[in-house]
Amino acid sequence: MLWTIPKENSKTGEKIIRPIPEYMKPFLMNIIHQNHKSSYLLGEIKKLEAVAQYGRKIWKKLEHDEEWSLHDLRRTFATKMNDIGIAPHVVEQLLGHALLGIMAIYNKSQYLPEKLDALNRWCERLDVLAGNYENVVILKAAQ
Repeated sequence: MLWTIPKENSKTGEKIIRPIPEYMKPFLMNIIHQNHKSSYLLGEIKKLEAVAQYGRKIWKKLEHDEEWSLHDLRRTFATKMNDIGIAPHVVEQLLGHALLGIMAIYNKSQYLPEKLDALNRWCERLDVLAGNYENVVILKAAQ
């Protein structure tokens, strides 16, 4: 299963294709079922400014004590993906960034197997952090 973002909806002006990990399929199927009367899966397409404004206030809506933004989530995702060994160019593609320099000219790969592996590993990591494995103990880093 693939998630395709049309080029007219991407900042780079290029179509973005992302594989959907097995872990996420039940969640997405539930959303599809809930929104079967709509032509949109996750609501209507909004202007970037509206999304950014919502993203700046979401921490309040969730009643968190410390302020954070959607870009903080993207930064954390990028950092932690690299920390678990995902190649930087795969992380950049998952973030929807264009490849730079000569790589952008000659390399037209979508890296679908690499993206799927990265997203599977990310889902596993989140599952561990959520405490869904009884046989895994997260050790604190040494000071």
